[in-house]
Amino acid sequence: MGVFVTGASGSIGSVVVPELIAAGHEVLGLVRSDTAATAVAAGGTPLRGDLTALDSLRAGAAQADGVINLAFSNDWNNLEQGIDEEQRAVQTLAAALAGSGKPFVHAGLTPMSPGHTSTEDDPDTTDGPVGGRGRTSEMVLTLADQGIRSSVVRLPRSVHQRGSQ
Repeated sequence: MGVFVTGASGSIGSVVVPELIAAGHEVLGLVRSDTAATAVAAGGTPLRGDLTALDSLRAGAAQADGVINLAFSNDWNNLEQGIDEEQRAVQTLAAALAGSGKPFVHAGLTPMSPGHTSTEDDPDTTDGPVGGRGRTSEMVLTLADQGIRSSVVRLPRSVHQRGSQ
């Protein structure tokens, strides 16, 4: 299966991409730099761009049998801008995949549940500074109505850095 992965060389993608390749999938990875392109080219094919390069997103989705969206700006000083970029990117990928029946997996925000450990039963955080990320995840889940096999994977914060505790 050909899989287009945004954030292919990032903290999550650097683990997911080798797993996909080891499982026999062909990976087309969205990359922003020469260093990232070299890392992805070790087993996949790099595609230059970022979440704001909407033509690259369309091209990647068109070439693939499925899409995994792992990218996020991680510029916490410009969180609102990063959320806006993520929303536009997801909308662009959704438009490219509409009616295709292809899978679309989105790495969503870990829910925040004051007073207890978050579980899959907790609702997305849709208010406050990160609320836009939760709303993006909710939007992804509605894409089934557009003929896209959509899902959101909630990853604990501990997966975002290798070796961190």
